[in-house]
Amino acid sequence: MVSCKKFLNTTPEDFLSPKNYYETEAQLNYALNGVYATLKSSSLYGNYMLGRMGLEADEGFNFATNELATVGGYNVSANDIKIEAFWKELYTGISKANLLLANIQKPDMDEAKRKVIAGETLFLRAYFYFMLVQHFGDVPLVLTPTESASASGTQLPRTPAKQVYAQILADMEQAAESVGDIQQIGHGGKISKSAVWGVLARVNLAMAGYPLNEKEHFKDAKAWAEKVIGTGVHELNKSYEAIFINYASDIYDYKESIWEVEFWGNNSNGPYLSGGMVGRGNGIRYSSGDPAIGYAVGYTHPSIYLYNLYDNADKLYAYDLRRDWSIAPFRYSNTNPATKQPYAVTEISQRCVGKFRREYETLLPKVDGYTSINFPLLRYADVLLMYAEADNEINGPTPEAIGYVNEVRKRGYGKLLNGSGVNAQSIKTVLLTEGGSNYTSAPVVTISGGEGRDAAATATVSGGKITAVNLTNPGYQFKTAPTISFTGGGGAGGMATAVLTTDSEVLLPDEAVADLFSFRDVIQKERARELSFELLRKADLVRWGLFTERMDHCRQLTLTAPAFSDRNNALIYYSNASGRDRLWPIPAHDMGVNPELVQNPGW
Repeated sequence: MVSCKKFLNTTPEDFLSPKNYYETEAQLNYALNGVYATLKSSSLYGNYMLGRMGLEADEGFNFATNELATVGGYNVSANDIKIEAFWKELYTGISKANLLLANIQKPDMDEAKRKVIAGETLFLRAYFYFMLVQHFGDVPLVLTPTESASASGTQLPRTPAKQVYAQILADMEQAAESVGDIQQIGHGGKISKSAVWGVLARVNLAMAGYPLNEKEHFKDAKAWAEKVIGTGVHELNKSYEAIFINYASDIYDYKESIWEVEFWGNNSNGPYLSGGMVGRGNGIRYSSGDPAIGYAVGYTHPSIYLYNLYDNADKLYAYDLRRDWSIAPFRYSNTNPATKQPYAVTEISQRCVGKFRREYETLLPKVDGYTSINFPLLRYADVLLMYAEADNEINGPTPEAIGYVNEVRKRGYGKLLNGSGVNAQSIKTVLLTEGGSNYTSAPVVTISGGEGRDAAATATVSGGKITAVNLTNPGYQFKTAPTISFTGGGGAGGMATAVLTTDSEVLLPDEAVADLFSFRDVIQKERARELSFELLRKADLVRWGLFTERMDHCRQLTLTAPAFSDRNNALIYYSNASGRDRLWPIPAHDMGVNPELVQNPGW
């Protein structure tokens, strides 16, 4: 891990006329920055996509009434301003890329550097088209600058999705030969070979699923994921929460975070005004002015379905540490300074997304409107899960695929926190071996030793004896069983021992990997546990052909759940979703100015 030094630190981010631009290497790099800047637009990862466009699908829902009247609540129309902005911004980015590619030979410069710029630009253009084709299906494929405002230059029909995907593959494969190795680049803010290969795995998985259903692409998806793994450069960060603290703290860890959207500054004071809303739109809600916490709307509440995917859904703690990091187990008090108030075990959909916590932001002061938190586009855990998915569809469960899923699970359960060597454990149970005598009240339970941390328990007393020890926090990072002791309560003689979890309890059981279908289900659920709220879920459900099924399942869970605040909003969100929502409508504005466009079914 290295301290973050943003590379998108030069202006301008827009283009001048080709007649007097693209004359120097520096101008090419400025133009490339403008293409990169598309990603951090407020129409994309800078704002709208963060809990406001329904991309979480069965992972969570938007609580805000005004958002539920838009695509954020699956109340979609062709006039939706966020859908129109999404379309427009991506085509603006494509236009920038086309101009740069058309003029890339103009400067007299080092050919190796020119090749890198061309490769990054090709990849970004392809990624923009990937975002478009996933959400709209057939889209106009524009590969050269539009030189005229005439109808022939601007009024283009939709290109079949199959052809768009073919261009995406061609551009990305060419880019892979041109861009640098990630260890030479030194961070995940810039396109690397690892990033291209990993996204190529994602693209091929999309092509293997709905609507193309070209199953032969599973082989290619596996091959591209295997290239990332085979570099030997990447590995899982030992700590799941550290991944997201790094994004907030401007620290790069390219071994785990292969590609990320960079934000820099808070748009309030210089020199770099490139802030976004990561942690504001999709953080833990807070609005009472504590400068250490930072304002957050916190649009997204978790679904009951997602929460229940983790172990111990009926307890305040989970052995899977991802649960209480991805889904915040506390709310902030409506005070300044703020305090953390834990939720009751029954309070599930009242919670907020916990991955992007503004308390870890290092840029000060924390302003209400923007943050400098980066957003993940490709993590190594995703690559391992994509390999497992593709391999399973080809061969059924294999030791390699099972092993990669188990590695992701082991990290999620904190088993890697002690580094190489002795794995980290939590306390599984506390066994009462002696109740003691003369206890008039519950003694204090102290858990010490074992090189672990944060474990806690309470005692129950009846008839002068300790009758039970109730684990309230299993702790983590234990190497050996800690000592349990009792103090106070007026009695003496109580004794108990701690039993630790084992590595084998995390590994997938035989029935989970018995065949292709059972392992497929495991992988699909593991992607939700690992990648929740990273804007991949809706596309996953669509390509698996499970979108309407999963959304209806969430609706049923909400209907049968005890009443909770925002329950009606959850029902609106999940009830509005239907088959037509697999694709968004072509924006009405573009339908109006381009008679060659044909609307998607159902809109």
